[in-house]
Amino acid sequence: MSTFIIPDIHGCIKTLRRLIDCKLGITIDDRLYFLGDYIDRGPDSAGVVDYLINLKETGFNVNFLLGNHEQMLLDSCDSKENLNLWLQNSGLATLKSYGIHSISKLNVLKSIPSKHLDFYKELKPYFIVNEKYVLVHGGINYSSVNPFSDINGILWSRLEQVPDDFMPNCTFICGHNLRPIDFIIRDIQLRKKRIFRLDAGCVYKGQLPGTGYLTALNIDKWEVDFVECID
Repeated sequence: MSTFIIPDIHGCIKTLRRLIDCKLGITIDDRLYFLGDYIDRGPDSAGVVDYLINLKETGFNVNFLLGNHEQMLLDSCDSKENLNLWLQNSGLATLKSYGIHSISKLNVLKSIPSKHLDFYKELKPYFIVNEKYVLVHGGINYSSVNPFSDINGILWSRLEQVPDDFMPNCTFICGHNLRPIDFIIRDIQLRKKRIFRLDAGCVYKGQLPGTGYLTALNIDKWEVDFVECID
């Protein structure tokens, strides 16, 4: 059995399939934790969510975090202002993947399949794995009385240096914070930090140096696998 942690996918369904089906070759005994941001920017957000739902429905042990992009989608159901914020952050790419090409009189609740909306609504803000690994999408507001109740901080902030007295026996793993693939590999190999950022900017291939890769950290072997974006 292996436990894999996979960060931001952003609609890159072909790359996700190559990572999970070909590179990792997961079995029913493995555990997978996804760090959020399944949607927006890339070509097939709906396809990514379909694939993830299918993994769960076919018996794989999969666990899904909420990302700031999923939160923007959910918020867009409530007001035009929130919808505009989502659209400014590549929400239109997700709508197109659902076959929606016009935003005039758009009703998000009626435009996205109910099974997908249920998926978004059931996403968790954080996970603690093996009482040792704290998984969040973005960061943690250490100044809060209850840092794990500050969902906005978890989704939007950048995970900074962890105070020595904050969960001292835990390692913190996040997505959201873009890093070149060489830096991610180096950090995993050195293993001297308490924070590990796994997002190698899969959807940004050719735009930012060292990005364009989807990663998966095996916390049991403490090894990182990755594939180059093919979407």
